[in-house]
Amino acid sequence: MKPADASAPSTSRELLRHYWRVADARAWHFVLPVGLILLAGVFEAASFSLLLPLIDAISESSFDFLEESRWFGWILLLVPDSIAAGAPRDAYLVVLTVGLIIVWRVVKLVLEYLRKLFVVARNERYRVEVTNETFSRVLSFGRQYFDGHSLGRVDAEVGWSSAVIGLLVAAEEVLRYAVGLIVKAAIMVAISVPLSVAFVVSLPFVNLFMRTINRAVTRVSREGVDIERRMRGRILDLLGSVPLVKAYSQEASASEAYAEVLREAESVAVRRDRIVSLRYPVEEVFILLVMLIVQAVVIYTSPEAFRPGDLAPFGAFLLLLQQALPDYKYLTLFSLKVSEEIPRLEALTGLYSNEGKFIVPSGSAHFEGLSEGIEVEELTFGYQPDIPVLHDVRATFPAGRVTAVVGHSGAGKTTFVDLIARFYDVAPGTIRFDGEDVREFSLDSLHRRMAIVSQDVWLLNRTIRDNLTFGLDRPADDEELFGALRDVLLDDFVRAMTSGLDTEIGDRGVRLSGGQRQRLALARALLRDPEILILDEATSALDSVVELDVARAIQQRSAGRTLIIIAHRLSTIRDADQILVLHEGRLVESGGWDELIGLGGHFATLHAAQYGSTAPTRS
Repeated sequence: MKPADASAPSTSRELLRHYWRVADARAWHFVLPVGLILLAGVFEAASFSLLLPLIDAISESSFDFLEESRWFGWILLLVPDSIAAGAPRDAYLVVLTVGLIIVWRVVKLVLEYLRKLFVVARNERYRVEVTNETFSRVLSFGRQYFDGHSLGRVDAEVGWSSAVIGLLVAAEEVLRYAVGLIVKAAIMVAISVPLSVAFVVSLPFVNLFMRTINRAVTRVSREGVDIERRMRGRILDLLGSVPLVKAYSQEASASEAYAEVLREAESVAVRRDRIVSLRYPVEEVFILLVMLIVQAVVIYTSPEAFRPGDLAPFGAFLLLLQQALPDYKYLTLFSLKVSEEIPRLEALTGLYSNEGKFIVPSGSAHFEGLSEGIEVEELTFGYQPDIPVLHDVRATFPAGRVTAVVGHSGAGKTTFVDLIARFYDVAPGTIRFDGEDVREFSLDSLHRRMAIVSQDVWLLNRTIRDNLTFGLDRPADDEELFGALRDVLLDDFVRAMTSGLDTEIGDRGVRLSGGQRQRLALARALLRDPEILILDEATSALDSVVELDVARAIQQRSAGRTLIIIAHRLSTIRDADQILVLHEGRLVESGGWDELIGLGGHFATLHAAQYGSTAPTRS
């Protein structure tokens, strides 16, 4: 296994820094929206500040106080000389003040809109880079990792990388609402110091309640992370097994199996929302009660000085308080957002540890091709510790020759060729290409000169053309594509289709028969013109006549190439240069067709089971 990278992020904070580097985040990406937030805050402050002269005008039934006002005397400069005195002036000032409030509010909203445009474009670019980085990291894991993890879990974890963007958005929104709250708080202090003090004094009690809420939300969110994994895994598992579900009429039980996980998710969501929904009413009712009590005390302590006009500041204060409470709520909501996203980030950090990822290391040497052969020395391998699938296997695959690998099911044949193809890692020196440890070669250069077709055909939900050219590092015209299809007896079928090479074949090639899928995969491998071609039961879905024709065409096209064939039907390997026989993970026989039959061992048993004692020998 590849040793753990000491620089790999191991904490949520390190993961955030890693993702910012990946997204190529620049300082101005954050400074610009922050600047727009602050500028919008200035216009919001200017807009709300004009409530103060309006309140005083209502209290005194006149704007005369502006003549001596230090902060708002400039408003009189906007009054035309023709209405500079009397009732028309006051009416004009009301309209003017309200108009300025609206205009500055509109400017603030325009600035917010411009900020939003920039932030959305930036965040989506970040999201692409971060998600692609996570997906690329997952693709680097070895096959053994995917053997032990459901696709739903992997899919969920890749999607969680967007939590990084969510935290960035939340942080900027905190700043925006904090600026708005500061602006409103300043105006509230100017309106009424006692009410403002009461508001500030009430906040610690609210925060104490909030800490309890946050702890509960974090606990529930951790449950949700696990359930989300299982929910994604369950749905992908069921959707990927629709033919099985249909064949056994298990639609109802499959639906119930998925519904069971959905009900668990429902329980978590209900508990979370029950906790979160409790906080806002409690906050608002508590704060409003404090305000009412303070105002009542002010009126009660000096009832003789109370005038109905004195309620104007109280009304304005409540108006601003109603505006400020959403800002304060979002500030506290940020802590909830962190409580929800941190468990996901913690889960993501596990992706950046090499432990348990079975990463197949790529060497630095460039594989130029096979001239002598492949040597296997004392190869022992198991998918689980202390449970080997292969035991001390020693074999040689001569370059340019056809080698067949046979044996009963479970003998380790597929594992054997998968190790040669470097799908799994092996101990140093176990497999050599022309005398060089296979680990010394880069995976890219090795796989460019190799192709493998297995009985479990993997096709993309795209067109026939896309599937044929997948992984091909050069352009291929229609003539070449049909030439490869002709070798596997599939060209006439494709030509008869309405869209020809551009026909969509559905998820994993569901619109094709089993034999057609295998032949399409074979044509894809032949297009690569590989020096090493591995066929793992690649014609098992074909009938005997077609199988022999296809096998003959493959051997003709692969003449001079190193061909490794796994086959249960021995008819396809009758002309092999050598045959390796595996039994219970051990290489028990090797040699030519006639030689192995003459030994009367395992191969002879397989031969007799398929042909009987009268079967012809190799000619």
